[in-house]
Amino acid sequence: MAGDLGELAAALRRAGEQLELNAARECAADAGQAYLQVLRGTTPVLSGELRASERVDSVRGGGTFAVATIGAHTVYAAFRETGGTITVKSARVLSNGSAFFGRSVTQSGSHYFERADSAAGGPIDEACDNTIARILRDAGL
Repeated sequence: MAGDLGELAAALRRAGEQLELNAARECAADAGQAYLQVLRGTTPVLSGELRASERVDSVRGGGTFAVATIGAHTVYAAFRETGGTITVKSARVLSNGSAFFGRSVTQSGSHYFERADSAAGGPIDEACDNTIARILRDAGL
């Protein structure tokens, strides 16, 4: 029985060390991937370029605090999120090749990041739970 308690104590120490050193960063990385999957489900798709531009840009931090940064990287990403007005500068009218829009066109944003934020809580929690479970399992618990 004493050996079992000694092994348990050693496993708890290993788990505690790993949790203090790496858990936040690993959770942030896994949560970032989970958020990215939710985001890609809310992203408006015409050509797929916007969705293809989305990625986890960075995971920063360590110890007990870390943050993942996710973004979209096309010229029009912010415009698709928040909307705005496009005004012609050098041409006489705006056109997409088959339709003409005049000298300016206003589009409302789709707020797809906001929708992803609302939907991502469960997947992020699950990703972090899985990360902690993996750390505990690797420590022998």
